Amino acid sequence: MDKRLLLVFGLIFAWQSLPAGGDATLTQWSTIDALLKGQYDGVTTLGEVKKSGDFGLGTLDGLDGEMLLLDGKIYQVDSRGAVHEPANEVRTPLAVVTFFAQDLDFTVPAGLTLEELQARIDAVLPSPNRFYAVRVTGRFAQVRTRSVPRQIKPYLPLAEVVKTQAMFTLTDTTGTLVGFRCPAFVKSLNVPGYHLHYLTDDKHGGGHVLGLVTGEGVRVAVEVIRNFMVKLPDSAAFDALDLSGDRSMELKKVESERK
Repeated sequence: MDKRLLLVFGLIFAWQSLPAGGDATLTQWSTIDALLKGQYDGVTTLGEVKKSGDFGLGTLDGLDGEMLLLDGKIYQVDSRGAVHEPANEVRTPLAVVTFFAQDLDFTVPAGLTLEELQARIDAVLPSPNRFYAVRVTGRFAQVRTRSVPRQIKPYLPLAEVVKTQAMFTLTDTTGTLVGFRCPAFVKSLNVPGYHLHYLTDDKHGGGHVLGLVTGEGVRVAVEVIRNFMVKLPDSAAFDALDLSGDRSMELKKVESERK
């Protein structure tokens, strides 16, 4: 049988077998628009974050690098590309987590770009209006990532900070993509579409994913999530923010790779 037909049949089977989603909850501290406006002070501790999930992403107090939560451990990728395990007392201004339990898994071929990988995942999802935790493991021919340096007050907006971001090209690594696919209606709260961070298996590299090329043996695991909880900061600074308006274009620039 033609390999393309086998792929189509596989995707159809995967879609039909995908559960409707149970009691899984996506828990988030603060909002993406608050981060875009420069609210980088921590609103909760990493220890508290771990109580609500073992899988997720975010950043650290003062926008100190990229953060991901994998198998119950939190990792920081700093602006030099080094990986650390911060203490539970360290605070975060934005974190998004869940307890990961896969509802679907499948393999993807080598040579896929980030956009092609996302399209393969989209093809098996039953609705764009649900939340999904996405875990992708295996060998990657290339992963392009970024991180940002810790900021000092007065904080600049995120769009200004990323102009000085550090960018890394990781070649021929094995590791894990950690992230979420959120529906379009959460703009202002979270990142619509995909938001992924990467960690190499040897814990020597990672960061916010800007682009990639898959290698052999890449496996995708997806969890369907129907519950979304947002914990707003209890601070005068957050209460005083003007969060009106549409920041979609600003967010797109922040999330995308600079050309």
